[in-house]
Amino acid sequence: MTLNAQARNPLVSRGREAGYTLILTAAGLVVLTGFMGLGMDLGVLRYEKRLQQTAADAAALAAASNLCNSGNCTGYGGVTAGAQAAAAANGFTDGGSGYVSACGSGAAVGAICVQVNNPPQDTTLNGVTIPGGPHAGNDNYVEVLVTEVHSTYFMKVLGINSETLTARAVATNLNSNPTGGCLYTLGSPPASIETVSGIGDIDAPTCGINDDGNYNNTNLTISANTFGLSGSGSGGSATCAAGPCPTPGMPAVADPLATISPPTQPAASPSCPAHGACQVLTSGTETLFPGTYNSITIGMGSTVTFQPGLYYINGSGGLQFNGGGGVTGSGVMFYFTGSASINAVGPGNALDEVNLTPPTSGTYTGLLFYQDPSDTTSPTLGGRSRSTFAGISYFPSVELTFWGPRAQAGVVIANALALSGHPRVTVDIEGPASLPPGTDFLAVATLVE
Repeated sequence: MTLNAQARNPLVSRGREAGYTLILTAAGLVVLTGFMGLGMDLGVLRYEKRLQQTAADAAALAAASNLCNSGNCTGYGGVTAGAQAAAAANGFTDGGSGYVSACGSGAAVGAICVQVNNPPQDTTLNGVTIPGGPHAGNDNYVEVLVTEVHSTYFMKVLGINSETLTARAVATNLNSNPTGGCLYTLGSPPASIETVSGIGDIDAPTCGINDDGNYNNTNLTISANTFGLSGSGSGGSATCAAGPCPTPGMPAVADPLATISPPTQPAASPSCPAHGACQVLTSGTETLFPGTYNSITIGMGSTVTFQPGLYYINGSGGLQFNGGGGVTGSGVMFYFTGSASINAVGPGNALDEVNLTPPTSGTYTGLLFYQDPSDTTSPTLGGRSRSTFAGISYFPSVELTFWGPRAQAGVVIANALALSGHPRVTVDIEGPASLPPGTDFLAVATLVE
C-alpha cells in the first residue's frame, strides 16, 4: 500500500495548519476590532447621554421655578420658555417645535428636540413609550425630555448609522420651605450679585437664589439649594443641592413684596428730645422705644436695646452703628424713608454683636428692614460672626452691601447685592421666614426624577 506523498510530507502538513491559524487569527482580529469599535461607540454615546442629562436637569429646574403652586402667582410663567432656554444654555437648542417625535425615525444626525410636559405624561418615540412616571398627571410637576440623533462610527459596519438618545428629568417647586427663595436681586442687567472688593461667599444651603441680573464676578462663591439667573452667568463658582446651577434663561422675578404698603408715620419717639431733630446719640447702656426718628446713631462701645415696635427713620443720618458693644431687639421693624438707610458696619468692623428679630404678627410680620422704594440711599450690613439680622431685609431699589468678615440674615430682597471686605454671608439662618399677610414667595425648584 502506497501513502499519499503530501500526507507523508510533514512540511506540507505544517504549512496547511499555519494557513488555518492565519485565517482564524485574521477572523478573530476582525471580531475583536468590531467589539473594540462597538465599545468605543458605546463610550461616546454614554458621554453624550451625560451631557443631555445635565441639560435636562437644568431645564427641569428652570421650568419648575416658574410653576405656580399658590394663590399669588405674580412673577410666575414661562415654564416651557424657561426650560428650553436652560437646555439651550447647556448646548441643546430645540429644533423640533417642542416635540421629541421630530427626532424620531428618519431624523437627520444632529437633530435636537426638547419637549416640556406639564404635567408629566407618557411620550412615544420610535414606537417606544417613555413613561410619565409616578407624577404623571400632576400639574405641580414638570417633565423635560432632551433627545438628540447621534452619528455612530464603528457600528456603521453593522448597518447602524445613528442612535437616538433621550435624557429625562422631572422637577417640582413643592417643598418644606414655604418661603422658597431667600435671596432676590431685582435689578435687570448690569445689576448683579457681585463682590466689590476681595473675595466673598454666599451660603443659602436650604433655599433658593433668584437673580434678575448678571453673575459675572469670578471672586464670588455661591452655595445654595437652587440658583436661577435671568442675565448672564459666566462668573464665579456656584454649587446647588438641587442640581446644576446657576440655571440661566429664567424669566425675571417680580418683587415678592411689591404689594406691601408703607407704615403710617408715628409720633416722635419718647427717646427723642422734646424739640428739635430726633437724633439720639447713644453711649454706655441705653434702651430705645418705637416712634419717629430723624436718625439714630449707636455710639462706640454702646450697649443698646430696642423695645418691640416700629422705628420710623426719615433723616439723612439713618441708623448708624459706630462699632463695639452690642445691639439687641426683638419684634422690631426699621422703616427708612427720605434719605435714610442703615449703616451697620462700624469703623474697622468693630461692631461686636447685633441680634435683631422682626415682628411675628401683624401687617409687617417677618419684616426687619423696610426701605421706601423711592429712597435711593444705599444700606450696609455687617459685623462679626455673632451679628444676626433675622427676618426679611427689604431694599427693593438699591444695592445692599454686606461687609465682612461675616454677616447672617434671613430673607434678603434688594435691587443688587455687593460684598466687601472678604465676607461670608449666610441667608435663611432661622429657616422659613414668616411673611406679611397676603404675600407669597417663589418656592424652590427641586429635581425628583
